[in-house]
Amino acid sequence: MSNKKNYFSNKNILITGITGFVGSHLAKKLSILDANVFGLSKRATGKQMVKASILDYSIIDGVIKNNNITICFHLAGEALVEEGQKDPYHTFKVNIEGTLNILECSRINKLEKVIIASTSHVYGNNKVPYLEKYIPKPSRPYETSKTCTDLIAQSYADTFNLPVLIPRFVNIFGPGDLNFTRLIPRTMRNIIQKENPTMWSGVAVRDYLYIDDAISAYTKLAESDINKIDGNRIFNFGGDNIISVKDLIEKIIFISGEMITIQRIEKERESEIKTQYVSWKKAKKILHWSSQVPLNTGLQLTYNWYKEHASEFFR
Repeated sequence: MSNKKNYFSNKNILITGITGFVGSHLAKKLSILDANVFGLSKRATGKQMVKASILDYSIIDGVIKNNNITICFHLAGEALVEEGQKDPYHTFKVNIEGTLNILECSRINKLEKVIIASTSHVYGNNKVPYLEKYIPKPSRPYETSKTCTDLIAQSYADTFNLPVLIPRFVNIFGPGDLNFTRLIPRTMRNIIQKENPTMWSGVAVRDYLYIDDAISAYTKLAESDINKIDGNRIFNFGGDNIISVKDLIEKIIFISGEMITIQRIEKERESEIKTQYVSWKKAKKILHWSSQVPLNTGLQLTYNWYKEHASEFFR
């Protein structure tokens, strides 16, 4: 595997969803590695940024052509389970048509690598740990839309020999995540504001991956030799931080040092899968990737960041 610095130096890279939590961290890392980073987002501002929807095929094609893009990280899309419940049509349209636009533009412009962000939630009610060879079993609109995009991406890889890779991540967390519908940001904001954190029944078990480890996974994928990867272009990435929601919230409270208790909501989320986590042996074997940040360390770093920036983001 080639050296990171040499591989990314002067490469023109497009990140869709660059203004999001993961996208912004990825952009910073690639810039440090001397890549020329271009972004596309509905909220994009500044140099080498295009404010547009991933549903606009002509704009995407123009960005790729005009800037000689060689690698695309496709992170944009509707990423909230709750939004899929409220507006399934929008979730399906954005995630499926948006990904199709990226894949078709990448095919026509002969990109060197196309990385389509997915999620471990597509596995649904399968035996844990989830393996890349499993057939997805989605139920809710969000997970189903992501399963559709994975299948379309795999089809482009198989039919057109497009160099596609599909990472499936567990829950990513870390400094800078301003989506307070997610468990960790919401809980930390509650604690800092001296409010009782809320949860459903608390029994759901999940895995959590620190943002730096997720960014490392993305760069490892981009560096990989596509010819050494089998026909299954899917890679799982997990943190081995497998914990129940209740225990996670209690751990965050302990880290904060605050005397706060959990406020329970004694019911389950709709269509909630009790236990979800992945095996990432494939990523370790082929990409030489492994998670490096323990859960306690990641939570402490994240809590410190929220506390430092409380006046900016909390009201």
